[in-house]
Amino acid sequence: MGAASGHLVLVVGPSGAGKDSVMMGAREILKGDGSVVFPRRFVTRLSTPDVEDHVSMTEMEFALAVAEGAFALWWRAHGNSYGIGSFIESHLDSGATVVVNCSRASIADACERFPNVAVAEITASEEVLVARIVARGRETADQARERVLRKVPDYPGGVHVEKIVNDGPLSDAVTRFCSLLTGLKNGEVRKPVPVNAETVEPLRAP
Repeated sequence: MGAASGHLVLVVGPSGAGKDSVMMGAREILKGDGSVVFPRRFVTRLSTPDVEDHVSMTEMEFALAVAEGAFALWWRAHGNSYGIGSFIESHLDSGATVVVNCSRASIADACERFPNVAVAEITASEEVLVARIVARGRETADQARERVLRKVPDYPGGVHVEKIVNDGPLSDAVTRFCSLLTGLKNGEVRKPVPVNAETVEPLRAP
């Protein structure tokens, strides 16, 4: 692959942070801008378009795709396999900003493969994260807190990380995220200004 001129934006963050909600909001605002691309992920679980409209694959289909080099990035998490199609390389080569929801553990691999990588870390306070996880009805408060406090890998040295605190109105986080994307597209890398409002709005589960 030649030197890509576009930016690859990796969206990461803890469970309950609202990553999918922020991405869906930004995608709606930027839907008329062909220079910002939100490719669907390939995942070995059923698709739920109201949360994330991904391409479902069986484990065997996924393994074959890996062997054929069909993914620019792929990883395992939470008992499933996740992949980003290699077609993003053509978008990056054309100068587009490509936005993907990925695992924090895959950032180093992305930085080795692509020259212009930025990380958008969507997060929220511990209390808000725990409350959102518990509201899903699948974990107790203690289990949710254990998940929130789980240690995560450090970021690779030199990668640009923008933290967006999403425990206020969703529109604030979406605006901040869109600002990052348009800033990268226009060649502007501004100092992060976190959004952190007092009130909390209920979000759809990420």
